[in-house]
Amino acid sequence: MVTNKDIYDSALRMLAESCVEGDNDDYEERAPYLLAAFCTEAEDTDKALRQILSEPEGACFNAVYVPLNEQFPLLDRFSAAAAFYLAAMLVIDDNRELSDTLYDKYSDSMSRLCASVPALSGSISDRYYFS
Repeated sequence: MVTNKDIYDSALRMLAESCVEGDNDDYEERAPYLLAAFCTEAEDTDKALRQILSEPEGACFNAVYVPLNEQFPLLDRFSAAAAFYLAAMLVIDDNRELSDTLYDKYSDSMSRLCASVPALSGSISDRYYFS
């Protein structure tokens, strides 16, 4: 089981930053908010993948803040994309080129995850009322 801290540490390693607690206070303060944004964005894909894989529903999470010491609320297969996203967002103001590169990797990772979700069939609502 992956924790939010595992994803944060992975993002720090991508940025060649220290993983020692207290060395990156600014990153550590922003990470829970950025991870919540990622989870909110990927939630629908996670639900579809869980349905296809017959996995139980994911845990509820706060859409604004996910504590680093808690379990990652999405399927573990989202952790690499989450780490790329987090790393990209942590350096967006300081190193735009690196942020863009990491964001591209996040996008590629999410594209692969979305491509692995087959279409789901469901009922279609009749929106046209002809008399």
